[in-house]
Amino acid sequence: IEAARAGDAGKGFAVVAHEIKELATQTAEASGEIKSRVDGIQASTSGTVADINAICDVVTQINDIVTGIASAVEEQSSSTKDIAENISTVSRRIAEGNENVAEASLVSEEVARDMAEINAASNQVADASSQVKSKACALSELAGRLTEKIGRFKTA
Repeated sequence: IEAARAGDAGKGFAVVAHEIKELATQTAEASGEIKSRVDGIQASTSGTVADINAICDVVTQINDIVTGIASAVEEQSSSTKDIAENISTVSRRIAEGNENVAEASLVSEEVARDMAEINAASNQVADASSQVKSKACALSELAGRLTEKIGRFKTA
């Protein structure tokens, strides 16, 4: 409008204004296209991050499985070693058992003697228990009398 009022002198201004308007339109279009591309890149990046996280989860699961397998192998190795040691121990004990059977008759005689001694000691314990019971009854009776006397003392 101002260029039209200025006449011929304003024609140059109108051309410049028109060029600026064209550049502004192109800039707006380019900005929209750039925004669209940036949005696409961000979406692609988000997908890639999700894929990487999924891969990390799978690697972690594989690591856990491998750790479990290694632990099981160690356990199995240890168990096999224990079984071998137990077989060796059983063999030695069988040999010892055979020797002990030969000595069993001597031991049984000693056991018979020990049982006689235990029987005698048991009789002594029974006698002592009877005496303790008798003393406990007497002590209980004495305690009853003492309680009675203390009761009289408190009321007097």
